[in-house]
Parts: sequence; structure tokens; C-alpha cells
Amino acid sequence: MTPDWLTPDLLNLLLQGLLLTVVLTAVTAALALVIGVAAGTMRISGNRFAAGLAVLHVETHRNLPALVLMIIWAFALPNLFPLELRRSLFFDNAILNWLSSWSGLSLPYYTLAAGVALVLNTSAYLAELFRAGVGAIPQQHVDAARTLGASRLKLFWKVLLPQGLRTAFPAISTRLIHHLKNTALAAFVATPEFFHSAQTAITRTFLALEFLMLAAVVYLLLAFAFSGLLRWVEKQWLVAGG
Repeated sequence: MTPDWLTPDLLNLLLQGLLLTVVLTAVTAALALVIGVAAGTMRISGNRFAAGLAVLHVETHRNLPALVLMIIWAFALPNLFPLELRRSLFFDNAILNWLSSWSGLSLPYYTLAAGVALVLNTSAYLAELFRAGVGAIPQQHVDAARTLGASRLKLFWKVLLPQGLRTAFPAISTRLIHHLKNTALAAFVATPEFFHSAQTAITRTFLALEFLMLAAVVYLLLAFAFSGLLRWVEKQWLVAGG
């Protein structure tokens, strides 16, 4: 039974925001993990150019707050272009119009900008965590693979990637849960995720305490659910990895 202040319209608004939060978390977390592993691999590759690019990515996006990154991508970047070009590139092109009609988002570029900022920020942390995981692999495992004639590519896929991720996974899980909580920052760039929906509900009803407490409970439940999923993945992976 829902309380009187949670009307059907507001409940629908909050559920839509919750769905976007879940989708935004899933998509950006997956991309951040892929980019983070790639950047971490570039740092240990021995190629000075690749390592330099990875260091630039990590040091820039790890040391800038996620909210600042979102504002840069959402508002500062479009303002670098003339008005007509800005409109055609960021707000009125075929891809964004399709995204708007498919997703129901009235401001798809701002959601995209928030997602890019989240991916860049989290992937910078994950790159360092993966690099630390690879550094903790016993040297004899690497030496054994080389003795058996493994190429550098095979060494990476069979030893460095799985063992590095497995070693770093507890820290990676913690960072991904933090990533989930960071999606609430997307509300500040007009992305209609859950916290933005809660703010809209407060504006309509002036019931700040009720909706803020509801938001806190929902984020706690999301964090617990995501943490449980990550623990399940870790257990399945550890069993599969022997």
C-alpha cells in the first residue's frame, strides 16, 4: 500500500527515473570496465606512446570530479561551436532524434554527456585497479606461460587478463558500486534519472523530507542489489577459475 503523497503520476515518474538509472548504470559500468582494462593494459604494454595516452586519461579523469566532467561535456563542449553547428551536432541530428524517440528522453544529448563523463571518470580508477591486479600476479605464472611458448597476446588473454581481473575484483566491485551512486549526479545536467525524478516530485509537492527519504531507501536497495550481483559474479568466476 502506497502512502497518500505518492500519487500514481508521481509513482510513474519515479519508476521511469529508476529504470533510466538502472540502464545508465549497466551501460556505463560495462563500458567503463572495458575502457579501464584497455587503459590499464596500455600502461603495462611497454609501448611509450600507448602508456602515455593511458597516463593522460587516468590522471585527467581520475582527478576531475565526476560532476565537473558532466558539466563540461553537457554545457561547455557544445558552446565551443557556433549556434547552428551546435544545434545540428548536439541537439538536432538524426542519431539523437532517433535516440529521443526510442528512449522517450526529451534531452538525449545531456543524458549522453552524463554517460560519457561517468565512463571516463570510473574507467580511470578501474585502469589503476586492473594494473595493480596484474602486478600482484605471481611471476612464476608469467614465466611458466612464456616457457610453454605463449605469445604476448596469448599471455595476456590466458594469464594477465583473467588473473588480473580476479585479483582486483573486490576493489573493482567497490568502485562500480560507487559508480552506481554517481549516476545521481546526472540530475544536475537535466538527465531524468531517479534522483532527478525525486527532485521533480519535491518541486510539485513541496514534500522534501518524504521524497528524499524515499530516494535514500531506493539507492540503498540498488546498492545492495548491485553488490549482491557483483558478489555472485565473483563467486562464479572464482569457481570457474579453479
